[in-house]
Amino acid sequence: MTTRVLGIGATLIDELYFTTTALVPHSSNPAHKTTHIGGVMHNIMYHLALLGAKPGLITAIGNDAEGQTIKAHFDQIQIDYAGVLQADASTGKYVSILDEVGNLFVAVCEDNCGKHLTVAYLESQLTYMKDFDLLLIDTNLETEVIQWLIHFANANQKLLIIEPVSVTKARKLAALDLTGVYMITPNEEELEALGRDVEASQDQQIAALLRRGVSNLWLRQGAQGSTWITNTSRFSLGVPTITIADTTGAGDAALAGWVFGFIQRENPTSCLQLGHSLALHILQQKGAVDSSLDAATLHHLQKKYYHD
Repeated sequence: MTTRVLGIGATLIDELYFTTTALVPHSSNPAHKTTHIGGVMHNIMYHLALLGAKPGLITAIGNDAEGQTIKAHFDQIQIDYAGVLQADASTGKYVSILDEVGNLFVAVCEDNCGKHLTVAYLESQLTYMKDFDLLLIDTNLETEVIQWLIHFANANQKLLIIEPVSVTKARKLAALDLTGVYMITPNEEELEALGRDVEASQDQQIAALLRRGVSNLWLRQGAQGSTWITNTSRFSLGVPTITIADTTGAGDAALAGWVFGFIQRENPTSCLQLGHSLALHILQQKGAVDSSLDAATLHHLQKKYYHD
């Protein structure tokens, strides 16, 4: 059986400013800009489309020129966007400043469209949503929408994965009932934000999330790789040293690579390898998505980085 994947979350215009010299805080810095269609869920679904998964996407875009650009982009790629909402607002924008070696210094996001992805709107898309087996959501969604989606997934026997996005947005999950969530994918800072006890150790935070009903925790640890954790097992996978060009979208790529492996029935280690391999690839280019990607390329990358 083919596993159908639906993403629900943000599509934005990304403006990335790369400083051309060492970044000096509290001062004007020379930079060059790149602009892309981005947003966490768009990036993940775009990679999955390039890998041949033919995913679906529910997202909100503006009724403006940038929204029209995004719609034209959707027409060109293999994403089912029947659930896209075009709001009477400006399309959301993510603006980041990165240092001269591609590390993120600071970013801001304004999204006046995301608030239109309400529970009422999702209820109008129930027939569409029930056609999918695996749901991926991000925390750009409103808190009550995230909780509704958790209950929807449980009631309809859907697997649900939550991407925390950022420390600030991850805090939305701290008070929620996470019973039945298949996987959450925080980095170490986001893990702290997910918890209810700020004084807890990392192991205590992990145990607390599992007690709250999360089946799998994929802890991202940057240059140290990542760790996969369940109630009965834990294993870590390292990453090779690379030269980073741009950190934008690396986490999105990792999740897309993992999901691709999962729907191909790969074993847990291979899924992590595929996730790491795609993230490593994206870290070495500017922009969050490589539009030339295909499944054969990803498997080649997996063999390149994890050949033993």
